[in-house]
Amino acid sequence: MDLIDTHCHLNFKAFGADFLSVAENSKQRGVKKAIIVGSDGKSSSRALEVAKKINVKLGERWAVVAVGIHPTHFPKASEFEEIAKLSEDELVVAIGETGFDLYRLGEETVDEQRELFRLHCQLAQKINKPLIFHNRAADEVFTKELERLKGAKGVFHCFSSDHSFAKKVVASGFMISFTGNITYGNKKLKKVLKRVPLEKIMVETDAPYIVPEPQRTQGVERNEPYLAGEVIKKIASVKELEVEKVSAQILQNSKTFFYL
Repeated sequence: MDLIDTHCHLNFKAFGADFLSVAENSKQRGVKKAIIVGSDGKSSSRALEVAKKINVKLGERWAVVAVGIHPTHFPKASEFEEIAKLSEDELVVAIGETGFDLYRLGEETVDEQRELFRLHCQLAQKINKPLIFHNRAADEVFTKELERLKGAKGVFHCFSSDHSFAKKVVASGFMISFTGNITYGNKKLKKVLKRVPLEKIMVETDAPYIVPEPQRTQGVERNEPYLAGEVIKKIASVKELEVEKVSAQILQNSKTFFYL
């Protein structure tokens, strides 16, 4: 099947020694493109560096980039000027990941996370590029932000919320991206999968994290872009659709959303 891994971190240390061979292997296994995502100034710059090297190696524009400051890195907000500068590169197709994380951070940091989040939103609007949202245990905070985000283009990456929140996301015009966590047997996410229209779905790996099944049980410790195919298979299974039909629609969703 053909696919686009809409969120991976080939710029992280886990791929420091072999990101070129990982990209080459994933391309051979049907990955048409991969979006390498930054989490602060340094990793965003590294994402561009890695993407350029991969594209030279593969002889095509296979790797593209998202730049941003992860909400857990809000103390690095002073690096946002660097993010804005990096966003001018032609390989940058999105801003983020950005949003709210109350799983790792306390509620007392919400105002600081919100301030950083809105900087990302303003930049995305200015340069007409979509946003990649990070939402972990922060549905209530994001629900309040949805009203202010009218007209924005965004995707909730690594979706892990319930159908009630998914319904709000879709009604607000945003996309939902699923990772390997949907292969773990979570009944809440199965309900979301069943009800969210295929036209609103994208897939990702969040590599090197969230290795899907059955690879996780088999002892695979590092996720790679081609394993987004397991996510597509799970979506097809839950929706009782042919894998190729699901793959084709999600590929088109991804191309359209990221202007690829």
